[in-house]
Amino acid sequence: MSRAQTLSAKRHSWQSAQSLVEFSLTVGLLMLLVVLTAQVAIFLHYRSSLDLATKEGAFEASLLGHQPSDGVSEAKDMWVKLEPGGGQIKVTASQVGDLMVVSASAVAPAIVPIPFPPYTALAVRARSVHTIERFQPGSNP
Repeated sequence: MSRAQTLSAKRHSWQSAQSLVEFSLTVGLLMLLVVLTAQVAIFLHYRSSLDLATKEGAFEASLLGHQPSDGVSEAKDMWVKLEPGGGQIKVTASQVGDLMVVSASAVAPAIVPIPFPPYTALAVRARSVHTIERFQPGSNP
C-alpha cells in the first residue's frame, strides 16, 4: 500500500468517526428538546386545569347563600373531574370585602425526574377572584 493510500484510508476513518459523533450529538439534543417540550406541555395543562378549578370554586363560593367552604369543595371536585390521576390539591378560600378569593396548589409530574429539587416534580399554583353576588338596593324613583 502506498503512502497516499494509507493517508486516504486514515482520513476516511477519521471522517466516519466525526460523522458518528455529530449524529450522536444532534440526536441527543433533539431528544432533549422533545422531552423539555413535553414537560412544558404537561405543566401548562396542569396549570390550566387548576386555574379552571379555582375559577369554578370562586364562582360557587360567591353565589348568594354560599360560603367559602363551598368554593373549596367545588374546586376539589372540579380538579378530580379534570385530572382524575392528578393527586390531591390544597385549596383555600377567603372573603375580602365583596370579593371571594380561591387559591390552590398542586404538583405536576416530571417526565424524567432528576434526583435533586425542583426537578422531581413541578409546583403549580392558581388563584381566582370573583365578586360576591349581593342585592344592592338602588334609589327609589
